Amino acid sequence: MTARIVWIVLGISLGTALAQTPTRRSCLSYEPAVVKLSGTLARKTFPGPPNYENIHRGDRPETYWLLELSQPVCVNEDKSEPSLNPARKGIRTVQLVLTADAYKRYRRLVGKRVVATGTLFGEHTAHHHAPVLLTVKDLAQAKMALQ
Repeated sequence: MTARIVWIVLGISLGTALAQTPTRRSCLSYEPAVVKLSGTLARKTFPGPPNYENIHRGDRPETYWLLELSQPVCVNEDKSEPSLNPARKGIRTVQLVLTADAYKRYRRLVGKRVVATGTLFGEHTAHHHAPVLLTVKDLAQAKMALQ
């Protein structure tokens, strides 16, 4: 009888512990925190000035790189700048911010799976085409998993 009680208590304890285990990763943080994101590097052209509406009607084309994430992420609100960097959920695309030299250095990675390292900030101008942007510190081709 005592062994049965021990097993019941153990089972209840284990069930409680499993119920409290988070099932999702925690959310990311905005700058100055450094984050790593993985996904496919895409190049996309958007309409720019003067109207930010239509390239064929005279708006200047602006080309940016986007990271199409492998898994959606969330970002915690920046307590010091909540209007600029609000909490976000279900982020699937992040716009990358790079220097002119970095565009040249990493151009061979467009269309490939990559890992991007840098700091996040929230969209706040007409030049921003994703809810969250990443100021890139490093960009590398993702290593293929062994099968």
